[in-house]
Amino acid sequence: MSTISIIIIVKNAENFIERALKSCSWANEIIILDSGSTDNTIKIAKNYTKNIHYSKSWPGFGKQRQGAQKLASSDWIFMLDADEYIDEELKNSIQTAINSSPQIYQVNRLSKAFGREVRHSGWYPDWISRLYPRNLTQYDNALVHEKLIIPDKYKPKKIKGTLHHDTYKDLGDYYKKMSFYIDSWSNQNLKKKKGGFFKGFFRGQWAFFKMYFIKLGFLDGLTGITLAFLRYETTIMKYVDLKFKQSQKNKK
Repeated sequence: MSTISIIIIVKNAENFIERALKSCSWANEIIILDSGSTDNTIKIAKNYTKNIHYSKSWPGFGKQRQGAQKLASSDWIFMLDADEYIDEELKNSIQTAINSSPQIYQVNRLSKAFGREVRHSGWYPDWISRLYPRNLTQYDNALVHEKLIIPDKYKPKKIKGTLHHDTYKDLGDYYKKMSFYIDSWSNQNLKKKKGGFFKGFFRGQWAFFKMYFIKLGFLDGLTGITLAFLRYETTIMKYVDLKFKQSQKNKK
């Protein structure tokens, strides 16, 4: 029988980490890699696993996942975020998949924002590669928007079940997460993209139109139009922040 390690990289996740841990308590090992939690995250995690590790610095999402994978000892890896949980059908699909030949598997993630499931807006279906043999591959080096590296001869397969995801509980939570995301995104793209308000403005308009109309965000009601507007706003801020950082770099 093949074994599986479920890995969670985390920081200050006391509000949802227990649900994530309960949903994967059947795994051969649960690995927590913490990057400086100051709440009760670690206290809660200790009730479910002794395999808890600490990162002294934050290298970005991609490298943090790489580092966490090195701590695993099982045949297979499943990357689980602290604000996600695995339902029963997905659990059964994972247990079946790991006893098959080496392959990369995608799971369908259903996200919730502001207390409501988002089934349109380009958010669902959301097939993401999360299950893979430990010695086959790893994540890339991206600071943000990291992706699993897919070897050429492998085409990911989809498995049944749902990975549930709580994104933003309220607007305060959204802006807290976005400030970190914007900073990471602009640092990652200092030499790759050109910043500026107008570039962000026009890209933001397109992002709103695509999300709300093309991706049927209007069917998500108030949540849909809120997410579309926030996408518009965040897109502008990404390019403005990038412009500021590029200008500061040029002065130096």
